[in-house]
Amino acid sequence: MDDSLDAFVGSSTAMRAVHDTIRRVADTDVDVLILGETGTGKELVARAVHELSRRVSGPFVPVDCGAIPENLLESELFGYERGAFTGADRQRQGLLEAASGGTFFLDEIGDLPLVLQAKLLRVLQERKLRRVGGNSEVPIDVRIVAATSRNLDDMVSDRSFREDLFYRINVVRIDLPPLRERGDDLGLLAEFFAEQCSREMQRPVPAISGAAYSSLRRYHWPGNVRELQNVIRRAIALSEDDVIGVDDLPVSLIAAADAANGNPARGFFDLRSEYVSRFEREYFTSLLKRNTGNVKESANEAKLPRGTLYRLLSAHEIDPGDYRGR
Repeated sequence: MDDSLDAFVGSSTAMRAVHDTIRRVADTDVDVLILGETGTGKELVARAVHELSRRVSGPFVPVDCGAIPENLLESELFGYERGAFTGADRQRQGLLEAASGGTFFLDEIGDLPLVLQAKLLRVLQERKLRRVGGNSEVPIDVRIVAATSRNLDDMVSDRSFREDLFYRINVVRIDLPPLRERGDDLGLLAEFFAEQCSREMQRPVPAISGAAYSSLRRYHWPGNVRELQNVIRRAIALSEDDVIGVDDLPVSLIAAADAANGNPARGFFDLRSEYVSRFEREYFTSLLKRNTGNVKESANEAKLPRGTLYRLLSAHEIDPGDYRGR
């Protein structure tokens, strides 16, 4: 596998098709549209396209259209001339211009306002732009890779996204499958993230118990690969041994996995009791670690009487001595 595709862990049919499309399209100069739910890895695809292309020595410039306030987005994308508006005391190059010679990644292009969609379309057609407040056109040499988690077909139908821009960016389309449709990739990804997060935290790489793996497989994963990465990171941070068990997974994940697969839904009070118990154990463990087992300092930080803290530690079978000298 190409080095630039190493981040795409998995061997499912859907991901093999994604790999193949990236390889085929990367060294051409056509614009690419990446579609997929939040957390499926759209920016990873964009970076792989750039790194496998002839533009690899040029810049890769990403921008999230939904993260920049609408009143600032135009000047961020296209730049501005001195005096274009209050506070514009000098000429400034926009992100599109900064990407010249490389790849410009427009993430969440579905959030781009209609007025800027028209201006972007002209840039894509002419490969020239006009800075805010400017009269002359500036030539640019960029490859556009766009992505969105929204349904652009529906947006075109209701006229919230320009049809001509849609066809202009939709030259090559890459559809990223959600994690729930990637079969055995989940196990490979979980192990990959366990190794990655363990290195970051300088801890031994844990195994994943059969029961924990079963819960991971039954879960729907609305946050996709990014959510799985966060779940594994959390489990490693909280685990006290070299195995990730069910107790190291979020209660909400286990409950949702059970409910989605026909298992009887657990009642509110049952789940609340388990959640509170786990919260207390995690809280007191972190508290003692920070205070190296000193109960007096821990009680002061927690704003609890020392006797109350001792009783709670005893109820959870937590020995302060285990944290002294850490």
